[in-house]
Amino acid sequence: MQYIKSISILFTSIFILFSCAGDSASSSTNNDTETKYTRTIPPSEFLNIYQATPGATLVDVRTAKEYHAGKVAPAAVNIDYHGDKFITNILEFDRSEPIFIYCYSGGRSSKAAYKMRQLGFDRIYEMKGGYQQWEKEYKK
Repeated sequence: MQYIKSISILFTSIFILFSCAGDSASSSTNNDTETKYTRTIPPSEFLNIYQATPGATLVDVRTAKEYHAGKVAPAAVNIDYHGDKFITNILEFDRSEPIFIYCYSGGRSSKAAYKMRQLGFDRIYEMKGGYQQWEKEYKK
């Protein structure tokens, strides 16, 4: 009986060890927040990384009014996160290609990234602090 109890404890310990090891593999080693599917990039690096990434798409998830008031780059595609066709429109993009997203302050883009991960997008780059922070850094 003691033998069976010892084996059970050993297998439980091994299971816990391997379960925890998988979590640490996705942690970040720098100041950016990085998970298996999403990388949050500061505004100072966002545009440069987007421009240096082959096949990347830039998506502004703000309203049309916000989008027309100013955007990070002319190539930005506007898909309103709160719009009726957000999911339909976002699914027009290749889920295996890199997609860069931003909103005004980071809230909507974070929610959009979450939905996109659920839909199977695997290379999402989100601008930390959104357009508001980008404006502060670049309109000095």
